[in-house]
Amino acid sequence: MGVKWHHVALAVSDIEKCKRFYCDFLGFEIDWERDLESEKFAKIVGLEGASAHAVMLKGHGARVELFHYHNPTSEKLPERRQCDFGLTHFALQVDDIQGMYDKLISSGVVFNCPPVSLRPGALATYMKDPEGNVIELVEYS
Repeated sequence: MGVKWHHVALAVSDIEKCKRFYCDFLGFEIDWERDLESEKFAKIVGLEGASAHAVMLKGHGARVELFHYHNPTSEKLPERRQCDFGLTHFALQVDDIQGMYDKLISSGVVFNCPPVSLRPGALATYMKDPEGNVIELVEYS
C-alpha cells in the first residue's frame, strides 16, 4: 500500500494573520490559494453548503493547509489541553531552537517555556500560532 504524509489542516478565523505567521515567522511559502465552494467540497468535508477560502502552505518537507470557512460559520471552542483527546499539536524540527525561540519571542509569539532539554541531544518547546494552535519546536543534535 503506497501511503505518505501530505498535510495537516487548520480552520482559522483570520487567514491573513495566519498566512503572515506561517510564512514570515516559520518560513513556509504559499503553494496555492483559492475559494472552495461546490457540492464536492461540501461532501468531502461533511458540511452541507460549505464554502471556504483555503491556502496550502509548503516548506521544510511539510504542508499546512489553512481554511477560513464562510459557511457554516465557525465557533471558537474552549482551549484544549495537551492531555485532551484528539490532535494536540504538530512539530517542526529546527537547527537552532534557541535562535528561533529568541526571534519568535521578540515578535510576540507565546511560548509555554524556553527550550528545555528532554534528554541528551533533544531540546523542545511549545508555542502557539495566532489562533492558539500548538506547535512544538524540537532540535536534535
